[in-house]
Amino acid sequence: MKHLIIAALVASVPAAAFADPRLDRLEAISEEMTDAMFDAMIRMVEKEGGNPEPLRAAIPSLEWDDTFREAGACVLDKYISASSGSAVDDMLDRMEAFIPEMAEMDLDAFEDDTDFLPEGVSEDYSISVNEECGMTDVMLDRMEESGFMAAMMQSMAGN
Repeated sequence: MKHLIIAALVASVPAAAFADPRLDRLEAISEEMTDAMFDAMIRMVEKEGGNPEPLRAAIPSLEWDDTFREAGACVLDKYISASSGSAVDDMLDRMEAFIPEMAEMDLDAFEDDTDFLPEGVSEDYSISVNEECGMTDVMLDRMEESGFMAAMMQSMAGN
């Protein structure tokens, strides 16, 4: 589950705050990956006999505000500092290549195939950076505000 959370957070890192090609790439990647992640969660609920409709209605917005952009820029800066610009470019390449595979994957497969972190960035460090930069809070707040978290719990109740 750790890989899934990290992938979701990395995929949600916002972009376009600055004229930086990495941020521009990450924006496009994150929109597609985040959408695919929510689709996988909905497929999981359906597969386990839950009601997916409340989830579909509560998918949070994929658009970024200034707070989200600041958190994302912070994460990218820390990844580059801990590794290198080329390692982050490689991470983005791997994420882009993975997007087409996500369409039919279930959550278990995501966990097995989502090690996108740049060389030199551990899972523990990534989790710490996401928390320190506020990325975790921004994503969880969006899921809570949209009602997605509550809908997920309700959809799975009794299963």
